[in-house]
Parts: sequence; structure tokens; C-alpha cells
Amino acid sequence: MKVVFIHGRSQQGKNPLTLQNTWTNALIKGFEGIGSPYPGVVDVAFPYYGDLLFDETYRRAQKDFQVLTDKGADAAAPGGEEEEFMRQVIYDIAKQQGISKEQINAEANGEMLEKGVQNWRGVLAALRLLDQLPGVGATSVELFTRDVWYYLTEKTIRDAVNKLVDAQLPENDPCIVVAHSLGTIIAYNLLMNRPARSNIKGLVTLGSPLGIEAILSRLPSNGSPRKAPDGVPSWVNIRDKRDVVALYEIPAARFSGAPAVQNHSNASNGSDNRHGIVEYLNDTIVAGVLRPLLA
Repeated sequence: MKVVFIHGRSQQGKNPLTLQNTWTNALIKGFEGIGSPYPGVVDVAFPYYGDLLFDETYRRAQKDFQVLTDKGADAAAPGGEEEEFMRQVIYDIAKQQGISKEQINAEANGEMLEKGVQNWRGVLAALRLLDQLPGVGATSVELFTRDVWYYLTEKTIRDAVNKLVDAQLPENDPCIVVAHSLGTIIAYNLLMNRPARSNIKGLVTLGSPLGIEAILSRLPSNGSPRKAPDGVPSWVNIRDKRDVVALYEIPAARFSGAPAVQNHSNASNGSDNRHGIVEYLNDTIVAGVLRPLLA
């Protein structure tokens, strides 16, 4: 059984083979951790789109979201829907990290409550507070960078990434898809729009932001509720409740048809931000789900 790994964002400039080996070794260690080592060599496909995504988004970027906190109160807001997306997700993560509107207002020198939640300085204040939390700031800001936004909203970028990943999905041979972070958005979108094939035996999403409303509501779709990945017999979503990206479980009620997503929120991710892929693949919950699929 082939395992198709779909990585997340911020992988540009990295060696694809090194990444593949890192993921594979972590998976093997996870199987050993549950007392069920995998015999032989794990057959892996690792579609690497890191450089492609970076190059495409860089050309289209009008602002670099990663310097927002450096610019502070003088940072200009992006326009229209892009600004709304950033606001929704930033406030959502701040709330999940225990940051209150009163704290954000104080950091914004009272301008958030005075001008309402539409005030951009309140967003910047929330980012500054998130940056003060160990293991949280960098990753929370990453979620709002051009990679996620442009994949969701730019069809040319989405099509280019999907084409690259799809080329390494087997046409007929059995496989399972294991996706992480932004890769879970790509995996869902790709499988939803791909003709159903019985060879894909399962979808496993790790550290997925698909439960965040600002992202879920912007998934490309032909209607609502959105379809579950057609033809895939099982979809298991696994997260650490403390993961700064996977804020919520993926709501099965928001997807029509089979398979209904099964959520497991009891993983224990030992990385600083509770989001690292190696720590997910090492986790006994993840290994316990993946090992039977490879039997």
C-alpha cells in the first residue's frame, strides 16, 4: 500500500527527499511505538510543491503578512475580503489562546473597542499578543500569510498546486493520503474535484485548519454543504487540542455524503506549537489509525 504524504506551507527551499525521509522515519517510529512495526520498506509518494507555491504567491503578493507585527500600528490593512479573512482567523486564534477582547483593546491603546472589531489596529494588537506566547506567535502568523490566502482564492495557484500533487496520486494502485496543515486543505480540495476512484483507501488529516470558519467558508465548492471526498471509504482527522492551527474539529455536518469525517482530538503533539508533523506521525493515536490501513 502506497502512502501519499501532502505537506503544509513554508517548505520552500527544502530538499524533497530529506522531507520525505523525515516523514517516513517518523511514521515508522510511530508504528514501533504501538508495538506494530512495519515489515519491509514503506512505499511513499511525496509530491513537493513548496517552491512552486512560494514562487507563485510571491509574484502575486502585494503585502508581506509576516512583517505585520514589525510594522506595528503603522501597518496598512489589506483590502476587502483579504482583510476580513485575516481578521476572522487572527481573532479566532487569539480567543482560543485565551486572549480577551479587553486585552487586545488595551494593547491597541483603546482603539479596538472605540472603533469596533473592524479596526485594523486591533488585529495588529492581537498579533503582537500572540507573538508573546511561547511557540504560538510564529505559527499563528504563518497561517495568515499569502500561502493560505492565495491557495484559497487564486484559481491559477490552486490549479498549479493541485496538478503537481495529483500527478503523484496513483491512478489505480491502492493508496492512503496523509496530509498536514495547509496540505489538508489541498488534499480535500483535490479529492473533492477528482473523479472518484476506489483505490484511495483512506484520508488522514493531521493538524488541519479546516475547522476554522474563515477557511471552511472559503473552500472552493459547488454548493453548501460541501461534499465529502467522494469514493474515499474513510476520513479521519487527528489533532492535539493545543495545536495553534487546528483550532477546532472538522464539522462533519458541514459536508454532505460519505465518508463522514471522524475526529480524534486526543493526540499529544510534543512540539512547541503542538503542530509539528514529526510529532504527529510519532503519536500513538495517529499510528493506531494509520497502521491498520497499511495492513
